[in-house]
Amino acid sequence: MLSKTTLPGIPECDRPYEKLELHGASSLSDSELLAVILRSGTKETNVIELGRKLLLSFGGKLKNVCGAGLGELLAVKGIGRVKAIQLKAAGELALRIERDMRKSAARGGSQESIAGFIVEKLWSEPTEVFIVVMLDAKLKIIGDRVVSKGSLDRTPVHPREVFAPAIKELAHSIVVAHNHPSGNTSPSSDDINLTRRLRQAGEIIGIKLLDHIIVGKKNYSSFKTLGLMDETAPLKLSRAVEEPAVI
Repeated sequence: MLSKTTLPGIPECDRPYEKLELHGASSLSDSELLAVILRSGTKETNVIELGRKLLLSFGGKLKNVCGAGLGELLAVKGIGRVKAIQLKAAGELALRIERDMRKSAARGGSQESIAGFIVEKLWSEPTEVFIVVMLDAKLKIIGDRVVSKGSLDRTPVHPREVFAPAIKELAHSIVVAHNHPSGNTSPSSDDINLTRRLRQAGEIIGIKLLDHIIVGKKNYSSFKTLGLMDETAPLKLSRAVEEPAVI
């Protein structure tokens, strides 16, 4: 049986602990959920108000709060070291749960589930990350590796770095992906040229490159869907590139 925990100084109807016990966690607002994580306010601000203040400081979005750096959290008045660490831990917990769910779905081997796995892996990355996802003959994921971090213009991706882990894992085929932190998922001419080099290398090695996915903010563009995996694909981008898929 749950012990009754109260938050002094807050009206009964606003106490998130009691509200959760009576109506479930889904009944709590974003600021109330933050209040439960934070546990206490300050001398000047009660914990509910502190939660609201925290949300406002990061655009009113929970993902921005939990995705913020420790320094950014500490800059909010009322958030000390322990509270900042609690928020980071809660955010990481949510990310891992969601990734586990996506990974389970991705094991099915469909194009959509593989894309979903990749989007969940890359959408929250603050800098550009290039990965290779390795697949078996049934298109089930057998592993993934980070190939490069940072701007791809400054950190070139070499075919040997992409295919080395695929050869080691005896992959049947691969999908490569990278994120655009700006949210714009339109492929550049450099993206297309890189994809052509990787496709040609794969043909020589015997490990087919199935797709190149560019991830934005919970949305993505697929080279295969856009017709850019074809050897005759034009360098000029089609209008379809401007309409990335959203999951």
